[in-house]
Amino acid sequence: MKYLDNLWSCSSSFFLFLLCILPTRRLADALLDSNTYRSIPNSSLSSPLADQQLYHIATAILDVLHHIDCSTVSFTSQKECLQIQSRDPSHMSLYLARTIERRKYLSVLPDEGLSRDRPHDAVIAVDPFPTANFGHLVIIFGLDSDVTFEDCRSHGKWYIGNGQCIQLLEKQRCRNKLHRKSGRRRCETNFLPLVYFDGDMEKEQQLKCYPNAGEFGGCPQLRTDPSNFSVRCELQQNTRRCQMQEQRVNARCKYYEICDQAVIISGGWNRQTTHYRHAQNARNMYNMLRDHGFKRPNVKTFFADNGDILGLPLNTVEEDEQSSRNTYPATQKVAMRNHIKALCRVENCVETLVVYLNSPVMNDGRSLLWDADSDGIASNEETYSVSELLEDLQSCSAKKVYVIADQSYSGFLAESLTTSGEHGNVAVFSSGGSSEYSWNDELTNFWVNANHTSQCTDELYESYQDQMTSLPMLTEGSFNTANTTIFGAACPLLSFYTKHELKANYMGCQNLPMALWLSKFRRNADGKTKS
Repeated sequence: MKYLDNLWSCSSSFFLFLLCILPTRRLADALLDSNTYRSIPNSSLSSPLADQQLYHIATAILDVLHHIDCSTVSFTSQKECLQIQSRDPSHMSLYLARTIERRKYLSVLPDEGLSRDRPHDAVIAVDPFPTANFGHLVIIFGLDSDVTFEDCRSHGKWYIGNGQCIQLLEKQRCRNKLHRKSGRRRCETNFLPLVYFDGDMEKEQQLKCYPNAGEFGGCPQLRTDPSNFSVRCELQQNTRRCQMQEQRVNARCKYYEICDQAVIISGGWNRQTTHYRHAQNARNMYNMLRDHGFKRPNVKTFFADNGDILGLPLNTVEEDEQSSRNTYPATQKVAMRNHIKALCRVENCVETLVVYLNSPVMNDGRSLLWDADSDGIASNEETYSVSELLEDLQSCSAKKVYVIADQSYSGFLAESLTTSGEHGNVAVFSSGGSSEYSWNDELTNFWVNANHTSQCTDELYESYQDQMTSLPMLTEGSFNTANTTIFGAACPLLSFYTKHELKANYMGCQNLPMALWLSKFRRNADGKTKS
């Protein structure tokens, strides 16, 4: 795609000759004030890519980013805007829904619509922080063709030549309303939009990542495992995508024993926001728990759109005859919540309950599970809020509840715990504050690589609190809650036990004294009689 498209030749005048010999990088900046015109170099002269249209757009977007007035932006803070402008483009990713046969695109975000949400000829998204967990800032632009320079600039947009005009797409009702005082990121666009052809009832995603476009960097490694949530769906009303009722998740509580239990929750939302590393996080956390005595039926995993992410075959008979599988797609929200509540409700069932959270998160703290109906908009059935999690853990009968939240805005959960009087045995280990992103699986890596036979949970926190990109937090429901290992061994006794003794006395399941399990049996029998 040639810039200016043969509107002039280099031999027509001395002025035009200067246009041809000036360096192609920032041609417009060399000639005209950036507030009146911003141009793109002739991609046929300097593009390292065969696709000239892609290079043209990539260079234009980078030019626009460098000329945004950070003192007036509403989509992020001035400080972060300046950081993006100074950031190496090779550390950012470019996404594009390209112009195809004059078809136009519509866009939608999980949490809100976009301003100026009329159809566009192309939609561009820049991910400035690919190693951060969604939702982090994503900058979205709409591109329109057959627009004159005057019409484009009169509306505060960027003219990039070839009759093309770029405009910033922001959240509705958020222009000039960034909540700077509270530090919240309510006006950020925190996710890649669902971009689909105008009139496409299926709303098939057209936005794609293009590696090494212009000066931009590579693309994240996406998952390649198959989706199987459609046959295990529990939405309130069946749709063509969702035809089976909810699965039942059995809570393994035997009369005569008390066990360590865990729930791994990794939503993902869609195939562009859940990457290979998120699947690996779930596997690594599962393996760490198993290595420290958590029995296979006692670790339930709810992952994205795949109930087989741990690689366990379907209908495998596991250690507990009551449970033939322990992994589920994250679409099973009702089953997931019922399972957590059941573990907390039964006395002398759970020694230590570990809840691991690693989902995309909206800036109000809600975790995105999966876009089961593929409409791009997050409904209550597709999210898991902080208040819902705290409700599920309220007055939990487990001796200890450790929540490991490696996701953006995880400080919301930590802050909410401090105002609760019903979570005295809960400790939250968050990857950052309520307005901070989660970066590069840092918190997960510290937990899965730690030596839990020699470190208590609070000591582990102290070992990494100064080594993470964001500021991690440890919040306890009562004083000294985090005073055991992840499998419930008391800190003062660790040095007196061998690994074999720790395994025999604390890991996995322990037999209850006869008086306790008889009492447990009688209460359960009485409950069945009354019902």
